[in-house]
Amino acid sequence: MPTHGKILIVDDISSHLLLLQAILHDEGYETEITDDPKTVIDILLKNKFHVVLLDIMMPDMDGFQVLEMLKKNNQTSRVPIIIISAKTDSWSIKNAMDLGAFDYLTKPLNIQDVKNKVKSAMIESIL
Repeated sequence: MPTHGKILIVDDISSHLLLLQAILHDEGYETEITDDPKTVIDILLKNKFHVVLLDIMMPDMDGFQVLEMLKKNNQTSRVPIIIISAKTDSWSIKNAMDLGAFDYLTKPLNIQDVKNKVKSAMIESIL
């Protein structure tokens, strides 16, 4: 069965990675997961991903730093990045959008929102 696209999921909590992976596999997406934010740029440079789901609160390097790094790199700057975070404050959401995030989802996740926003990001990625 052909996939609908390839998604990188970045979160330091394995249960979050597995939940997102299960939701997206059910929708026909191919996924790769990592719990190490420092590896994201290398992973994206080695493989073509259509969308990245990125947590904010992680050790060593937070999602804002990863987002900023990806948007500054010519090879990764066009990949739509959806932030997924327990941070629901307006500063975090505004900061993520200002740094170039495609969208922002809050935890606990609404599965239908995940599906809808990933689909929108996929369309953006293909255009």
